[in-house]
Amino acid sequence: MLDSLSDGFMSIDKLWRFTYLNHTAERYLQQKRENLLGRDMWHCYPDLVNTDYYCVYRQTAATGIPGRHTGYYAPLKTWFEVRSFAHDDGITVLFRDVTSEHEHGAMLAYEASHDYLTGLANRRKCMEMIALAVADAASPALPRAGLVAVLLIDLDHFKEVNDAFGHAVGDGVLRDFVERLLAVLDPAVFAARIGGDKFILLLRQATDRAAEQLAQVVLRQFATPFEAGGRSLSLSASIGVALLRDVSESAETLLRHADAAMYAAKFAGRFQLRVYDEALDRGMRDRLDLRIELREAFAGNQFELHFQPQMALSDASITGAEALLRWRHPARGLLSPAAFLDVLLESAYEGLLVDWLVAAVCQQIDGWRRMGIRVPRISLNLSARQLTGAGLVDKILRIAQEHGIDPAMLDVEVTEDSLVSDIEKAAAVLAALNGAGISTSLDDFGSGYSSLGYLVRLPIDTLKIDRSFVLALLDSAKAAAVIQGVVALARSLGMRTVAEGVETEGQLAELKAAGCDVIQGYFISRPLEATAFAAFMQRM
Repeated sequence: MLDSLSDGFMSIDKLWRFTYLNHTAERYLQQKRENLLGRDMWHCYPDLVNTDYYCVYRQTAATGIPGRHTGYYAPLKTWFEVRSFAHDDGITVLFRDVTSEHEHGAMLAYEASHDYLTGLANRRKCMEMIALAVADAASPALPRAGLVAVLLIDLDHFKEVNDAFGHAVGDGVLRDFVERLLAVLDPAVFAARIGGDKFILLLRQATDRAAEQLAQVVLRQFATPFEAGGRSLSLSASIGVALLRDVSESAETLLRHADAAMYAAKFAGRFQLRVYDEALDRGMRDRLDLRIELREAFAGNQFELHFQPQMALSDASITGAEALLRWRHPARGLLSPAAFLDVLLESAYEGLLVDWLVAAVCQQIDGWRRMGIRVPRISLNLSARQLTGAGLVDKILRIAQEHGIDPAMLDVEVTEDSLVSDIEKAAAVLAALNGAGISTSLDDFGSGYSSLGYLVRLPIDTLKIDRSFVLALLDSAKAAAVIQGVVALARSLGMRTVAEGVETEGQLAELKAAGCDVIQGYFISRPLEATAFAAFMQRM
């Protein structure tokens, strides 16, 4: 009867000697019963000693309480489920091979805790690991657990990659990034993808320096462009670092702190790291408040434009002005874009801003014209998503026509970093703007990528020299050489140059000697409200 069982069956006496094995037990153990009967099981299977099997059998023999255990036995490469029962002469054991069941369960468990795209742990597993690390750090039994560091990595402008090239290309970039990451990470660092383009690194026994060094290692992985879908894409990342300094904090708190630090890194200009402190928490709350208040800002007409004149160096005439966004906040007063623009561009109101901005500029030009003021060309700034948004050129032309404004009176300014994510689409939009009579300017030239390759390919009318070079002009021969080089480059490409941030007569003289076409800055005028700008133009 015992030989007919589908389970393995064996009896062991009180001296731990085999007294019986059925045929299934022989097959599972890969031994004939005559080779085992009468022999000490621990001598026959020394790998069982001090395992969970050993503990279960010993406990059953000592207490008489039935035992049960499922575990992997490496020498036989098999998962066994065992049940042990005590009797007067020793114990009996029923066991069966559950390898296939366990592997299926293990696969389900793996899928439940890992990201399908990258193979990294998912958010659920990540939170478990952070909670475990926090508990270890708080345990008096583990005095050397040390600090716990969480690094939250967020790829900058990654949504634009998916929007421009499709999710297949975006997925390829994510896999490429993870491959680079795993190639440089210490095995002790836990890595997870918690959603979209967000990743977590968990470092135990950390120090402030070790956490920041790890973040720098991650940032260096973006020095080389990513190859995906036959395209070469230059990307960056923002990293927030949070260290567990109070063992009473939870895993959720630690992750929230890392998230706040990451957004601070984005707010500071992206492609950098920030370490959490309480001031960052206050900053996050302020950003959330601003996000909520944006609706009222649009509904309540709280946005306005200030205009900074641009002067031609050839004859000191005013050739244009840059329209600069301001928010007249009812509680905080007049806010510059540095206080709110990042929040606005990450919100659902970014598209609405384009409509408002173009309409406000055209309406103001029309108002000045009715006052008999000679209206210069007005420049308005657009982000990468605004530039490549659906129907931008048609939208500008429609609004200009509604106000009776010649499109040639408008200039669209874009920054270097807004072009690199999709240079082909950006080039097409800029060409369409030029075709409609709208001029285009490249803002802050020299402060970003400054690639001559894309400069040749883009239909740009004006290069705006970054203010950092102008500020250093009188004290740095290198800054002067850069400006001379940019002016010569622009002239050879048929472009004009505008120098930003001009504050002194000495700077003006040097720029004039370098051949710069136009200047903009406090030396001429600060940004002015519409009525003050009208008065300024009447005096000129």
